Amino acid sequence: MTTSHQLPALDCHAHIAPDVTHRQLAALGDAAVFAVTRDLDEADAVTNRHDKKLVWGIGVHPALPAAVAAYDPDRFRALLPHFAFVGEVGMDRRTPLDSGRAVFSDILTACSDRPVLISVHSTGRVSAVLDELENKRHVGVILHWFTGASRDLARALEMNLYFSVNAAMPDTVFEAIPRDRLLPETDFPARTVRAQRPGHVDTLEDRLSTVWGQGVRDVRYRLWRNLKTIAVDSGAIETLPENIADIIVAT
Repeated sequence: MTTSHQLPALDCHAHIAPDVTHRQLAALGDAAVFAVTRDLDEADAVTNRHDKKLVWGIGVHPALPAAVAAYDPDRFRALLPHFAFVGEVGMDRRTPLDSGRAVFSDILTACSDRPVLISVHSTGRVSAVLDELENKRHVGVILHWFTGASRDLARALEMNLYFSVNAAMPDTVFEAIPRDRLLPETDFPARTVRAQRPGHVDTLEDRLSTVWGQGVRDVRYRLWRNLKTIAVDSGAIETLPENIADIIVAT
């Protein structure tokens, strides 16, 4: 079993350019990062990448009207088998409700029988997103930077959803989410998080350590164990990059 002090930092949602260089990736150290894409062109561009530290996602960013408008269901389905991770997808107040719902619903339908993890955005559309997730259940859903009210949180927990949290979120959120449903993220380069790079979760781990009353090493171990649970339950453990899957299995 991999002990906590041997585990790399874990970042379950960050934005990294598809043309990132190996030299730039070296600056991430040993961090394991789930890298979301914003549209199908970016997803297409990373299908032939094999970066040891990254798990690339196929995304249609719901806050970008152009990405939503350009969504092609056939193209998404053709690209999906190349990925163990889907993100960033969901719904956002900056996109018309009807078109945002249609795209998100179709993505969930395409993923229904796929062993993938899904990082979901819900800013300004929490209820609508939960409606879609309730109608099209998937074991691998992770609500990214969730800002719903307590009733929304209760509903999400009833659906056994997971949550990725970052250092810009208040301690009350960390206290409200069960420890076994929580995953770390930076959402780099979001300014409010102040993460210096993808995988820079030190501040978050320190705060969770205080909230949970546990050492930082135990916090990191708990977060990797949570990833293991959702990866195994969703089947994504079989499709994740081998080096990441090996860490998960050994945890």
